[in-house]
Amino acid sequence: MAETTKKETKTVKSSKTAEPKAEKKTATKTAATKATETKTAKTATKTATAKKETTKTTAKAEAKATTAKKAETKVEAKAVSAKAETAVKVEEKKTTKTAPKAEPKAKSNVEMLKVTLVKSASGRLEKQQRTLVALGLHKVHSSNVVPDNAATRGMIFVVKHLVSVEKVK
Repeated sequence: MAETTKKETKTVKSSKTAEPKAEKKTATKTAATKATETKTAKTATKTATAKKETTKTTAKAEAKATTAKKAETKVEAKAVSAKAETAVKVEEKKTTKTAPKAEPKAKSNVEMLKVTLVKSASGRLEKQQRTLVALGLHKVHSSNVVPDNAATRGMIFVVKHLVSVEKVK
C-alpha cells in the first residue's frame, strides 16, 4: 500500500507540474495568436484603406470622365448650333443681296446740328473720348452733321466743353 501511495503522490505531483507547463504553453500560444491576430487586423485595415482610396480615385476618375464627356457634348452642341446659325445667316445674306436696295429717304422737316470739335480729346475721360467718336469727331476742327434729337443732345451734353454746336437746316 505504501507503494501505491507513492505512485499516486508521484502522479499527483507530476500532474501538478504538468498543468503549469501546459498553462505556460497555452499562454505563449495565446500571445502568439494575439500577435498574429493584430497583424492580420492591421493588414486588413491597410487593405480596406487601400480599397477605399482606390474606390475614391476610381470615382474621381469616372467623375472627370463624365464631366469631360458632358463638356465635349456641350462643345459639339455649340458647334452644331453655330453651324446652323451660320447657314441661316448665309441664307439671309443671299436673300438680302438679291433684293433691290431701297434708297434712304431724306427727311426734310428734321433739323440737323453741326458739331465741331474745338478742344482735343487727349487726356479726357474714356466716356468722353468714346462719345466724340460716336459723334463722328476724330481730330480737332473736324465737323459732323447729326440729327437734332434727344440722343444726340445727350451726347453733346457729355462733351459740351470740347465742342461747338450750330443749327443747320
